[in-house]
Amino acid sequence: MVAKKRSSKQKDSEKMVEELKEQLEDAFLAGLGAFSNAQKAGEKTFETLVKEGEKFRKKTTRKTESLIDDVRDAIREMTDDAQSKASGLLDQVRDKSSLDKLNEAFDKRIADAMDRLRMPTKKDMDAINRKLNKIEKLLEEKRTTVAKKAAPKQAAASKQKTSVKKTAPRQAA
Repeated sequence: MVAKKRSSKQKDSEKMVEELKEQLEDAFLAGLGAFSNAQKAGEKTFETLVKEGEKFRKKTTRKTESLIDDVRDAIREMTDDAQSKASGLLDQVRDKSSLDKLNEAFDKRIADAMDRLRMPTKKDMDAINRKLNKIEKLLEEKRTTVAKKAAPKQAAASKQKTSVKKTAPRQAA
């Protein structure tokens, strides 16, 4: 009986080893299948990523081109604004020269009216003042020269008067 028990135990253990061997082989084959699926899925995933990348590039290119167009439009608007402002400034400068011409015409008419009334202009008054200044300067120079010439004569005359008083006889009273 002991031999019978061993053989049945042996058979059971052999059976268990066989089952374990089959399970290990199945697990190994399942792993190989999973690896094969991962490779296939990896290729598909890679291709999907490439396609997504192309879509993304097209999308961003469209957005970038749209932004570039917007910037160009903004630059055009700023350029147009600057040109209109420059034109406005040129018009103002031109109007200023017209205003200057109008002022000149007005001044000329006033000068003509004053000339008809025989009123002296500022220019005439300035010329008269310059002549008067010259005359005053000449008169001052004459006074100084006369005073210089007269000073020695007066000194001599005052000396004579003092000496005449001393030498003159006294009258008795």
